[in-house]
Amino acid sequence: MIQAIENEQAFVTNLEKFMGKADKFIKTYYSGISKQNHVREIMQEMKNLVSDTDLQQLEIDYQYHCEMEDLMADCDDSA
Repeated sequence: MIQAIENEQAFVTNLEKFMGKADKFIKTYYSGISKQNHVREIMQEMKNLVSDTDLQQLEIDYQYHCEMEDLMADCDDSA
């Protein structure tokens, strides 16, 4: 069955891509061949990550998830 990609999965995917680029940047920086354009590149990737992420919606989804877990735990306790 095909399922819609959830906000959390999109965030994780974007974060994984960013971490790969950040790792490359760090290796370049500490190798001593870092240049200013590498700094600009990583800053742009950070901006892209933030713009791709709907933080308010993620917070709402997380709160909903926690409330559902609490509700399920309450149901289990009363059973």
